[in-house]
Formats: sequence, structure tokens, C-alpha cells
Amino acid sequence: MGITTQYLRYVPGSVFGLVGTGRCVRFITRFSQRAKCVAVPACENVLVWDIRKTAKVLTLDAEVNGDVTILEPRPPARGSLDNTHLAVGYSDGSVAVFDLMVGQPLKFTGHRGAVSSLSWDPQGMRVASGSNDGEIVIWDVVSERGMVRLKGHKGKITQIRFLKDRNVVVSSCRDSFIKFWDIEINHCFRTLTGHRAEVWDFILLQDDTRLVSGSSDAELRVWSLHFTDSDPKKLQDKDEEDTLKSDEPPEKMFCIDREGTRAATGADQENHVKDDASILQIEKLGSVLRSRGDRVCGLHTDGRVVACYGKSQVVDLFVMLTEEEVRAKVARRLKNERKRARKSSTDAEGNKAPVLSDEIRKLPTVRAANKLLGLDVFSEKTGSLRIAMLHVNNSLTVHESSLNRKEDKSKIDDDKKGNLEAVCTLDRPGHRTEVRAIAFTSQSDQVISASADSVKVWHRSNTQAITTVPCDYAVSLIVVPGDRHALIGTKFGRLQLFDLGSATLLEDIIAHEPDDKAEDTGVWSVTLTYDGRGFVSGGSDKMVKFWKFELVRDEVQGRGKRLSFVQDGRALKVADQVTCVRCSSNGKFVAVATLDMKETLYFSDTLKLCHELYGKSLPATCMDFSTDGTIIVTGSKDTCLRIYGTDFGDQRRLLKNAHQGGVTDLRFISKTHMFFSCGQDGTVKQWDADNFQRIITLDGHTGIVRCLAVCPKGAWVASGGQDHSLRLWERTQEPLILEEEREEERRRKEEVATVVQRPVVPGEEGAQAVRPYVTSHHTEKAIDMILEALVIYREQIEAGSSAVPHNLMTHVYNTSDPLKFVLEVLRKVKSSELEEAIIVLPLDRIMELMVVIKGLLEQGWDVELASRILVLAVRINLPQLLASVKAAPIIHSLAHLLPQKTLQIQDMVGFNLAGLHHMKDRVEQRTDTQLFAEVSKRVKDSRQKRKRKDKAIKRVLLTI
Repeated sequence: MGITTQYLRYVPGSVFGLVGTGRCVRFITRFSQRAKCVAVPACENVLVWDIRKTAKVLTLDAEVNGDVTILEPRPPARGSLDNTHLAVGYSDGSVAVFDLMVGQPLKFTGHRGAVSSLSWDPQGMRVASGSNDGEIVIWDVVSERGMVRLKGHKGKITQIRFLKDRNVVVSSCRDSFIKFWDIEINHCFRTLTGHRAEVWDFILLQDDTRLVSGSSDAELRVWSLHFTDSDPKKLQDKDEEDTLKSDEPPEKMFCIDREGTRAATGADQENHVKDDASILQIEKLGSVLRSRGDRVCGLHTDGRVVACYGKSQVVDLFVMLTEEEVRAKVARRLKNERKRARKSSTDAEGNKAPVLSDEIRKLPTVRAANKLLGLDVFSEKTGSLRIAMLHVNNSLTVHESSLNRKEDKSKIDDDKKGNLEAVCTLDRPGHRTEVRAIAFTSQSDQVISASADSVKVWHRSNTQAITTVPCDYAVSLIVVPGDRHALIGTKFGRLQLFDLGSATLLEDIIAHEPDDKAEDTGVWSVTLTYDGRGFVSGGSDKMVKFWKFELVRDEVQGRGKRLSFVQDGRALKVADQVTCVRCSSNGKFVAVATLDMKETLYFSDTLKLCHELYGKSLPATCMDFSTDGTIIVTGSKDTCLRIYGTDFGDQRRLLKNAHQGGVTDLRFISKTHMFFSCGQDGTVKQWDADNFQRIITLDGHTGIVRCLAVCPKGAWVASGGQDHSLRLWERTQEPLILEEEREEERRRKEEVATVVQRPVVPGEEGAQAVRPYVTSHHTEKAIDMILEALVIYREQIEAGSSAVPHNLMTHVYNTSDPLKFVLEVLRKVKSSELEEAIIVLPLDRIMELMVVIKGLLEQGWDVELASRILVLAVRINLPQLLASVKAAPIIHSLAHLLPQKTLQIQDMVGFNLAGLHHMKDRVEQRTDTQLFAEVSKRVKDSRQKRKRKDKAIKRVLLTI
């Protein structure tokens, strides 16, 4: 099928109605204002909210086909408070690092499952990511590449932490183990096996000397970490002495770690000897009890305060005491023990060493307004505590407390104990429950949505909520002609009419009330009549009722008239509960879908039977007429769409597997035979009812898409669903070719299959440390670029001086030198994809690439990139290169050339660094001030002047 004008492409537009949906929330310091902003996941984006202004200040989008699962801010640099970067993990296994000042992401692809945990090293140069596939990947943010993949856990990685003073990563997993990894040797040197169930989270405290872990019970286990002398020479001498003293043979010197509280008995005592893990001594200090016995969902700390939450709404808070506070508490404990000893006439000397109860103090619990998705804490030196809570109902609250707060012992309800007053509440930007109905106004400038708690009016251009009106559980919605009123049908059989301008409820009546034996209630469908003067409703009382709008005197205001509605004299009794009702635009038909798997067409004037539409295996959930009234399309729970003609009631086409799980809603585009449908598979699809083809599939929602609406002119499509999000899809002027669209869909499926594949590299089978990358379609593009560049280079070299520069060289890369052309192509390849691309190259292309690398080293062009490619290519293909006769002279020349060029680069960098230090010292000596200190003071003074000026303006305005 060629290019036609009847199909125009729809592209994703705005996403709104979200506060936060992921299981994570983090405080962010911006512009040196601590804990001013919070970052939360919102489906595929990250939203940064200003908690003082309750406004969204930043939206981060990495254009990744997955939802945000975890995020972690970069620790502030020395001399700064700001979090300049944010690491984000996605459900498709990718990791993105955002620059909060610029907003541009740096993307990595290395996991085959959703990213479940992230952590920065103390210097902010590396990021560790853990995934549901049980693997850990260390990423170098500076060089934009992966360092290593660590394999050893069996299950989902629940948490990762870097140690501050050592090059060690600690990880926990659902396999009940906590592992300590040495990044220098890429090996697990210690395994903590003191848990009998899954380890869901852990934190490190007191300069990494304490480890607090949470499992599936009410205990928080506290472990003491102590590193002994790590000098390799001393350790080697110590091991030799232990070997001489030990009667066991040398092959038994390495055994499985048996740490924890259980004492080794029997055979364990005989086999338990010291091994290389003895540099880390782990001792269980005890347990701290939580107020609930459910599993730990999260442990968070800012270094002083520890917050723990589970499946309930209760948050447990603990304070790590300072050394002075610990000494004072030990003194009080010893004094009390001496008093008790004198009373009992015993001579008992207390333990002078601090115990666990002396180091941790429990604060009163905090009760959240709803179940939690994420939590973060921030404490100040003044003793104030700030807690950010992200709830499951798409809301965010920030509470303030004090470290000196006491337990409330007054006689109040237990449900109210622990409640704190919220400093900031973010709930207006979205619905508290999933969106059940949505509609456009006649001018398409506003979108109206309804859920179980409220009706909201959104401005389409800036996606801001204009009006919010509380309501009952809405399941159907129409906009009354004039765009000033909205009518909803509720789950409890009521019809409610709202004035959107004044945000008031005008009418609230019981419209469909079933009998006492019926379990289901509700007005499941409402639709406007063809002339807009009334509407039709269908519900669970097996009745289809007709209503008309009228103006009545406003008794509340006492002046003027307001809109109301009354029941018409007509009504229609059907055989079962009504699931959907629709009126044709020409006023000829009324279609009714019932629970007994039938759709019936009636004449709208006489309500006589016209046609009965059969063929369902499950009841229909939605249907709609075309504008001319000649076609009606129905969707049901059996995943199928059925297209009928209204003249004879014949089924023209059955579209099987339209939406996996069932079709939830469908709408025709005005004055066309094209329509949109949505379903439980989270997609929105466009169809052509004339040639029975699917035009396009729009992905974006997470979970069920409950409803959709098409604006009168068809330029916009709005959808809402289970993920609390409202999405706009915009029609463009780009023609859509069906054959190319099907080809693009096949390519996407191949990309998903490609990401799972990993090229086999010798030596990786069964190893703990392997390559960090996985093959993706980006890698395949990089491979094609390199292969094409090598082919052009070979052709140019073989042609010699008579060679005509390739068009790609002259028009794209602006060079006639084939060597420089290959260099530019290698520079275009992302650093995170270069390693995997080099691994996949065949041996003959590796030989050609080595020749190119030799030329680059001789010219001194980009020695760092050339060295990295050469070392990687030789390491991967070493056995084949050693067996190749052609590779021997190239390797010998490179072995002499590479050290020489790298030493030159090293000398140049060292010389430049020394020169910069010398210039800095001379400037400081000349001005008798530190470099940049004076500029920082000027900036600070200007900010203070601006604040004073703003305060003065506010005072003047208040006076006026």
C-alpha cells in the first residue's frame, strides 16, 4: 500500500496527572538549599518537585521503553551541597545518569531484568546497579563505560552500598545472603549468612562500622564490621604461620564462611579455620525491634536518623547517638546498675563497654496517611527532622518532626497516634485512584477526568488542573453541551451533575437502584442523545432510562436559574444488567449491551427492536457508532473487536486478539470510519473499520487503560488508566504507511530479543566477574558503522593516490583522509557501546582495525581511544591472533609503539597538571586570597541583596 492521505501518524504528547508512582523518593539539594526539592519516579519519567512552592520544577525523560524503578542522587562534591547528578534505573534493565543542571541523560544498557537498586561511590565517579536477574554492574560515569559485572547472588538484588574508605561494594539479595565484593580483584571475599529469610534492605552507619539489615520479621539485625590489618605482606606472613601451626593439609585452608550468631559445633568446629575473609570481622551486636511484624520494605538514613517502613502505614524512627551521648548513656546505665546492686545487697559490676541499646535511641513512631511506596529522611544540626513520604494513592507528603519528640501518652485513638502535621502535601496534580472516565470539551481546550474520589478539569495546553470537585466513585462521564457542566454515573447507582465553573454539585439522585438480591450496583454507562438536549443511562437495575436537561430556579443562590435534569416518560426494560449504551449521531438507533452477551439495536423514536447482535463468548464492555450511523463496533472481555453494519445487523469482521485481557473502551473519530480502542494490555490502538486493518499501536501506559476520548476534530486522543496517568496523543501531518509500520514493529520485537543475547567469550563461563554490557540494537548500529568505515578505508588504501574520496567522507565527516575518517567514526560510537561492538567483530576485521590503530598511534591521534580499542581487541582475540601468521608483525610493532605513546600522554598530563598547580599558587600569592573565594563571596552577597529586596517588595505589597 502506497502513501495515502487518509492515515496520519499519532505521536505521544503530554503525560500529566502524576505525583509519583515508583517505589522511591529522594531529597535533593538545589542552589545550596537543603532538602528543598524531592525527586520521585512517575512512570517513565522522573519528576522533581519544589516542596515549598508545591510546584514541579523539572521533568527528566531518558526516552527509555520502561518505567522508573529506582533513583539515587549523587553525593555532593567537596565544598558544595548540591546534588548535581541523578542515577535512574528502569524496568527494561537500563541505567541513566542525569545532569540536573542540563537535564541530558547518559544511558547504559547492561541488565536483562529490571534495575532494583542503585548506589554511588563516595567520590561520585562510579555507580553500582543491581537487578532482578541477580547481577551487579559497576559503571564508570567519567569514562562513560561499564567496568565489571559481578555474579554470585541467586535472586533479586535488594540493595547495594559502597564503603566509604575502601574499594568494596556490599550487596544484599533475596537469597538471604549479604556479600562483600572487592572491586580491585572483582571477587566476593566475604558472605554474611546470618539471615534465615530474604534480606530486603540494609544500611551502613558510623563510618561503615555498623550494618543494619531488615528481613521478613520484626527484627532489625545490627552487625559490627571491623577490618583488620590489610597489608598483603603481613597477611601472607600470618597465613604462613597459621599453616605451620595447623595440622590440616594446605588444601583445607579455604572453606565456606559461617558467620552469624550460630556457634559452630561438631564437624563445623573441626573444619572452621581462618581464610582470606579474615580481614573483615563481622559480629552480631543484637537486634532492634520494630513496631510491626511485617516485612521490611525500606531502610533509609542520612547518617544520624534511621527510618524503617513496611507494608503498613507505620514508620519506625531511630537515632544513632554521638560519642558524647553514648558515654553519658553508659554512665547513667552504670549508675542505675549500682543503685540496683546496693538495694539487692549484691556486688555486681556493670559492663563499661557500650552496648547496642547505648548507641541507638528509638523515636516515637510516625503514622502515614496511607500505605507507602517510598520514604526518605533528612535531619539538621538544629534537631529538626524532615520526612518525605510517597503514598500508593499518587500523593506525596513532607512532615517535620524533632529528634527530641516524646511519645504521646494521652488518651486518644491508636489510629491517630503518631500523626504529624504535613508541611507540604502534593495531591492536587493527580487523582488518588485510577482514572475511570475521561472526556473532551467541545472546543478541545480542556480535558475532564473522573475517578473514585474527584472530577478534575485540565487545561490541555499546559496540563494543569483548573478545577477539582469531590464526587462519588465515577464509572461513566459525559460533558453537557455548553462545556460548563459535567454529568457522571457512579458505582452506587447515582447520577451527579456538577457546575465546573463554581466547582459545585447541582444534582445528586439515585437513578438506577437494583433489587435486594442483586450484588452489583451502578450506572455503568451514560451517553448524550443525538440533539444534546438529554442523555440516556443504563445500569444494574436492567433499565435503560431517558433523561432531558432543563433549567430550574436556583433555590440555593436565590437568584437566576441553573441546569438540572428530569426523567423522560420513556424507559426500556432489558433482560439483564446494562454494561453499555450508545446513541447514533443521526438519531436513528439506540444500542444497548447487556450482561447476557447480547447487543441490541432499538429505534430511538419508538424503542422497537431493530437488530440483535450475537456471537460473544463474554459480555461486551464498550461500543460506539460511526458519525454516519452505518457502522457499530463492539469490544468485549474476550479480547475481540466486532464490526457490524446497522442496516442489516450483519457482522462484517471479527478482529481477534485486539487487546490481551479484554477491550475496555473504544471511540470513533468524528466523520470517519476510523476508531481507537484500549484494553487491559496497556495499549491504545487505531483501526480502520472499512478495510479492517490496525493502523498504529500507541504504547505508554503501565497497567490497564480504563478509558479514552477523542476530541471532536480528531486532533487529540486522551487516555487514562490504572497507573493514575493521563496521556495525550497528538495527530501530526506525517503520513503513515502501513507496510513500514509493520516492519518497524517487527524490528522492535527483534530488538527485544537481541537485548537478551550475549556473545560467548572464552573464560566467562562460571566466572564471578564478566563483561558489563549486553547486546542491543544500539550495539548493532555501532557494529555496522565500524564495518562500513573499515570497508571504505580498505578501498581508499587499495586505490592509492588515484582514489576518489567517498561521499560519506566528504559530505558527512568533512575529511578526505581515510585514516581520519575511521577515527571520526570510532569517536561517534558511544563509549558504553564500544566494548560490545569490538567483541562482536570477526577476526579479519580485527586485523584491519589493528592496522588502523597502528596508523593512529603513529600520527598521535586520540591515543587514549586507540589504546582502549587495541587492548580490548587483543584480550578477546588473543588465541586466534597468536595462531595467525599475518598478525605477528602487527603485534610486534604495536607492542613497541603503544608503551611509547602512552608514556608521552602520561608525561603531558602530568606536566599540565603541575603547571595548573603552579599558576594557582602564583595567583594566590599575588592576591593574598584563595582562588575563587572572592568570587563566591560576591555571589553570596548579591543573593542576600536580592532576598532583602524581595522581602521589601513583599512588605510594600502587604501594606498596600
